[in-house]
Amino acid sequence: MTVYLSRIAFNTIRCATPKCFFTKTVVGFISPKTRLFLPKYDLFSVAGVGIVRNYSNDAIQPTLPIENGTLPIKKKIVHKKANPEELTHKEGHYLTMAYATANAYDLKNLKEALIQQKLYEPGTLKSDELGDVVVANAVYSVGTEPREIIFFREGGIVFWNCTELEARNVLEFVRPFEIDSYPRDVVEKEREVMTYVYHPNVKKCHLQESSFVLVPKRDNSLEKYTFSHAMVQSARLGAWESRLEALATAVSSHTAAMQHDGAAHLDKKEVVRKLGELFSLRHRLNVESDLLDTPDFYWEEEQLERLYSSTVAYFTISRRTRVLNERLSHCVELLELLSSWAADRHHVRLEWMVIALILAEVCFELLHLFERWVARSEVADS
Repeated sequence: MTVYLSRIAFNTIRCATPKCFFTKTVVGFISPKTRLFLPKYDLFSVAGVGIVRNYSNDAIQPTLPIENGTLPIKKKIVHKKANPEELTHKEGHYLTMAYATANAYDLKNLKEALIQQKLYEPGTLKSDELGDVVVANAVYSVGTEPREIIFFREGGIVFWNCTELEARNVLEFVRPFEIDSYPRDVVEKEREVMTYVYHPNVKKCHLQESSFVLVPKRDNSLEKYTFSHAMVQSARLGAWESRLEALATAVSSHTAAMQHDGAAHLDKKEVVRKLGELFSLRHRLNVESDLLDTPDFYWEEEQLERLYSSTVAYFTISRRTRVLNERLSHCVELLELLSSWAADRHHVRLEWMVIALILAEVCFELLHLFERWVARSEVADS
């Protein structure tokens, strides 16, 4: 290594017009002014090995491998759930929480119950196309910032400037109006938490790190709806991920038994039931939800579409949806294999039952033959 470096340094100093390009191991030999005019094609990199060649003479110098010659690869940022206690300590920031508690809500009866409760009054949105949403504004104010709750028909709730205690009370209130409720531990685990802040120097709402930046002294209702919609999508996706994880855990015990014992003690009804759950989950993910594409409402609202897309990207919804679909396909294939194995085992059992019946019939027939033979022998003796 030392010999090669010495040879390169010697050739560089000797050349009147140096046209060498070095990696950072030997880049100090070249002046900054010369370094600017080096052609791009003077760098060759193959499989993480920098190849340095001298063009000062006709002879090709031996290649020089350089350690750590590869360019650093930027790792993709994975969304992590925020801690509400850390977010609320920021000055001027208000809390936003999203929960997915069920597959759907009975919004009509829920809205009537909210009016009868007299703690919240129905709010309005500027768009008439949002028929699957109920907005509730708190009647009693706590501080200068109003409290707002948005209910989505697909089973999601988003709280704006509400405490965790108030959120838990509302979650208990909506239980009678839930259709296919999720387990409470999953609801709490998969919630999404953000903050929002009013910035006097901005003209458009946008997403900044873990905060929604809103325009002060302006109606931000549609922007709040857009942020809420993306948060609910992430919470719903998290609930489905938890459900698939539970199903995969239940199936893994049977696969382990197949691996060690060569057999799985699995009832065909149980296999069919789990297959039904997987197909139902896949249907919700790919057909009933808007996770695979931008909802139609945003197609004519360019600013809202940008807000929705940026928030969806922040929660890595597209990548999570793709991974969830792949895991669903794998689990379905595994359960279909178990179902086929259980069906074969059932067929083998039926075949053995038929064989046993045939053997019983043969035994009875032999018994009858023996009785007839005995009777004939007695007649012959007499």
